Amino acid sequence: MRTGATTPADCPIAAASRQTVHARALHRACVVIGGVAALAARLQASEAAVRSWIEGIDEPPESAFLAAVEILLLHAEEGSGRAS
Repeated sequence: MRTGATTPADCPIAAASRQTVHARALHRACVVIGGVAALAARLQASEAAVRSWIEGIDEPPESAFLAAVEILLLHAEEGSGRAS
């Protein structure tokens, strides 16, 4: 699900066997927000936990996943010129 945007070096990608909807959404949120540190701060989680979620090693809590989805939705709205 690449959009042609460059991936920040600190936004890992899950191995093909671990690419879940959670891992893909968190990876994209990482790219949108500017890296693992920024995403971890937004999700109020450790960078290590966020990396393990993005890499598909662990499943994120529902609240973290939904926060990542919100980041993606807000980014999509900004791109479409819609006001919220």
